[in-house]
Amino acid sequence: MIDRREFIRVAVLASGAVVFGISCGSSQRRTMLGLAESSGSFAPNAWLTIMPNNRVSVAVEKLEMGQGVLTSHAMLVAEELDMPLTQVDAVSADAAPQYRTSFGVQQTGGSTSMKESWAPMRRAAASAREMLVAAASAQWGVLPADCTTVAGEVHHAASGRSAKYSELAVAAAQQPIPKEPTVKSRADYKLVGTEAPRVDLRAKVDGTARFGLDVVVPNMLKAYVIRPPVLGAEPLVVRAEAARAEPGVVDVIQYHRGVAVLAEKYWQARRAAAKIEVDWTESPLEGVFTADLESLARTTAAGAGKASHRSGNVRRARKRATTRIDVSYEVPYLAHATLEPLNCTAHVRDDVVEVWAPTQTPSLVERVASTMCGTPAIVHVTLAGGAFGRKAAPDFIVDAIAIAKRTSRPVQVVWSREDDMRGGYYRPMAHIAMQGALDGEGTPVAWRGHTVSQPLSTDVFNLFTAALPPLVGKRQGRELISSAVGMFRAGVLPEFLSLEGAAELPYTIANQSIEFTPLQTTIPVAFWRAVGHSYNGFVVESFIDELAVAAGADPYEYRKRHMHDARLLACLDRVAAESGWATAVEPGYGRGIAAHKSFGTYVAQVVEAGLVDGRVDIKRITCVVDCGVVVNPDIVRMNMEGGIVFGLSASLHQKITFEDGRVVQGNYDDYPLARMYEVPATIDVHIVDSDADPSGVGEPGLPPLAPALANALFAASGIRLRRMPFMDALAELEEAK
Repeated sequence: MIDRREFIRVAVLASGAVVFGISCGSSQRRTMLGLAESSGSFAPNAWLTIMPNNRVSVAVEKLEMGQGVLTSHAMLVAEELDMPLTQVDAVSADAAPQYRTSFGVQQTGGSTSMKESWAPMRRAAASAREMLVAAASAQWGVLPADCTTVAGEVHHAASGRSAKYSELAVAAAQQPIPKEPTVKSRADYKLVGTEAPRVDLRAKVDGTARFGLDVVVPNMLKAYVIRPPVLGAEPLVVRAEAARAEPGVVDVIQYHRGVAVLAEKYWQARRAAAKIEVDWTESPLEGVFTADLESLARTTAAGAGKASHRSGNVRRARKRATTRIDVSYEVPYLAHATLEPLNCTAHVRDDVVEVWAPTQTPSLVERVASTMCGTPAIVHVTLAGGAFGRKAAPDFIVDAIAIAKRTSRPVQVVWSREDDMRGGYYRPMAHIAMQGALDGEGTPVAWRGHTVSQPLSTDVFNLFTAALPPLVGKRQGRELISSAVGMFRAGVLPEFLSLEGAAELPYTIANQSIEFTPLQTTIPVAFWRAVGHSYNGFVVESFIDELAVAAGADPYEYRKRHMHDARLLACLDRVAAESGWATAVEPGYGRGIAAHKSFGTYVAQVVEAGLVDGRVDIKRITCVVDCGVVVNPDIVRMNMEGGIVFGLSASLHQKITFEDGRVVQGNYDDYPLARMYEVPATIDVHIVDSDADPSGVGEPGLPPLAPALANALFAASGIRLRRMPFMDALAELEEAK
């Protein structure tokens, strides 16, 4: 990945606007300056632009999917430029060949947006500020040190002179580019650290915000796709005569992923699709049953796996131990179920292909589109109504392009909710066998976990094969990735994604063994919110709770006694204090605690809950987060709350099951979101003051929720829940009585 932190470049637009871009080398700088001097125009890469009206436009390379990146990035620029946030416009950056050098790889995921942008965005703005000051001081014949920047202007107090940034644009472009621009210290922040309003709030309220579903292109067709009953099947025979005669229908197209009905309106296409008969080929998924996979995983987990982390001698420590604990945990396949279903608009022309989509991987999409059409591609990134990893895969883009190639008109493909939920990709199921041991004083002396699951790395690596032709252009490159996929599938390479959060325990235990065995199946799996942490947080923090109970110790005190991670321990102490851990709870209720580090962020949570008439009743959730320097506290709290509610839905209700290769669930009626009555009225989020560089907040709120809830229900009822979703597990226990 190209390091976007190293170079700041500048050029002048004919309008008098000055553009400060993050670029990658002197040749790019010469090209930009040459274009500015010869034609007065400039094709920017990553940039901030000071316009003639003295507004600043900030191009953000990260997908805004509700997590607040447009606001946080605009705040960084406004802070360094001493510009009111109300004068800063944040827009989603396109992906195109001319932007590759500037942006490097454009992608959003892993809760890395602020981590990756923290330094380069501030440096870009600081460089602009220093050049503007240099231009003003040169015009006025004063020292730059005697000038200040306030509200989008440069001031010289001694002479009373001032100039708007826009008035200095052309002169600033002629100034030397600072090699090491001085960014503000935290003590000088005026905007960063405040609860500034979201810059996209008004547009989302008044309806002018453009999500993928809002895209309208002149002469655009709508496509409804008849998808196979089993993933992986292809249309063999299509009988569509009656559908072609329906009003508004323009064409019926058979392609490798299904049958597309093209019409002037979506519902015209969908009505016509009901009159089409399709014979399908067989699918590799036929004969796949979730129940069989669960049984296989349980049997496999009882044996030994390939160790990815090992210290000491677990077997010997367990033989000498006073107490041994052997339990297993299970988590199901999960869909992403974003509120905005998958969608994409594509227009394939002779010289270029344009794509409009809410995608997490614009660079990958640009390469895929270019490869499919043999022309340059431009990806216009829209807002996304949720993504959670699903919109990192390019399959829904491939759909739209494959259909658009068959017509001269732009085509918009909108997946139905059922298509979205049954069309892959999924968070994989997993069975984790845990073994622990305590000495006579209750100290944990052995910890062993054996995870049986599909290797996430397999499908993730496969996603990138689509980008290989323009990136590598050689058969060896494709063979290399194919070989890596095979080694992940066979268990030769360690499965780092599936084991993240399990292999790096925050607790001091001398004897450890973290093992993995790949589950062989062709169900498509990929990133899901918090990835491996989403279930490893549940397993680790549930199991340490079980060890505490076996030791006869308070779960909080037990964690504190054995935790070696200082920042996580500080969160643990804080959440215990904020939640009133040591105080009494209402009869029938209990408190559960959990702490987990993911994506560089430390989170601890306490849930107060009980079982009332067969349902889970949650009184309160307390959350403490340490994510380094906070740009906007309100955005941090919002992400923690969102991760908690998202995790609550998955913990209580959600699962994807396969019967003969067919996904059973199709909509929110059988894949429920947490209802309002299930979400507590009180979710307290407390942010740790920190000088560390920012880390992510989009995902880390999720992993501690499930174990904290399970631990609370155990404290309340004595029922230990080791299988998700919890409501299914509770129903099974009730039936077994």
